[in-house]
Amino acid sequence: MKISPRIPKLLIHRFPANRQRPALQLAGALLAALLSSLAAAQGLKPSPAIVAPAPAASSAAAATPTVHPLVGTWSWTLPGKTCAETWQYRADGRRLGTSGEEVTQADYQVSAAATTAGFYPLTETVTNSNGKRDCSGDLHADGDESVVRFIQFSPKKDQFIVCKAASLEACFGPLRRVPD
Repeated sequence: MKISPRIPKLLIHRFPANRQRPALQLAGALLAALLSSLAAAQGLKPSPAIVAPAPAASSAAAATPTVHPLVGTWSWTLPGKTCAETWQYRADGRRLGTSGEEVTQADYQVSAAATTAGFYPLTETVTNSNGKRDCSGDLHADGDESVVRFIQFSPKKDQFIVCKAASLEACFGPLRRVPD
């Protein structure tokens, strides 16, 4: 093999022929998926020649709805206090909460996927409150306007923090998942 004098010998790495094929197949499948998505976004029907075949397992997974990692019961105790907050997020879009003497019910919406910064936008509207103060001394009236928060999960999805914006500058938590 003749090597160009401009390319150092250490930078040349040859893959055996049997290792190049899976990489090319993966690249082809990714390109097909990208082109199909682009065509679908433009309302076009992609050509059968560019549609990547779907593995059998993915069609079964697509039929099974996934539960959002927020669904469940979460608890947090304010630093230096004994007052605890517990939030139960249900799969039907309702949240039950206790914080100090306060008991609330709320409707919530959370995005299915995190932003590129790793935050899930969460919108909550209190629909029912007992009118008592929470751990911070705040009151939440029924039908209060919607509040948008941004949550970020730990890698194991067993904890999350709550932030005012999609940044780590004004956050509290972590709330920890309460075992069922």
